[in-house]
Amino acid sequence: MKTFTRFLLICTIVLVGVSCSNDDDGKSTTLIFTPTAEISNSNTLTYDIGVFGDPELTTIIYQAENARISELRENPETGNIEYVYQANEGFIGTDRVHIQTETGPLGSPESSPVMIARITIKVSE
Repeated sequence: MKTFTRFLLICTIVLVGVSCSNDDDGKSTTLIFTPTAEISNSNTLTYDIGVFGDPELTTIIYQAENARISELRENPETGNIEYVYQANEGFIGTDRVHIQTETGPLGSPESSPVMIARITIKVSE
């Protein structure tokens, strides 16, 4: 029984060590969050993304399909990145946008995703 217990303990330690190892391909953790925002068709949504990464490396990777305005802006007062959305005239329904922000020099091996926001936008009358 002691041998079996030791075996389980060794397996657990090995598994934890492997799952927590720092490999060269994933130099940072990717945080994915999926917020939902609701607006009326006549309003403009300004969603504060925050300062998760480098503003120059923050991009829309999946554009909203029913948007008159769908863009990223930097708030000059706070330095936070904001996503601005306005639905096409007459659009009622659900739209989506995916935004990714990175850190590190553009195109370098050190540049890796740190945050992906998959925002669902519910547009009503």
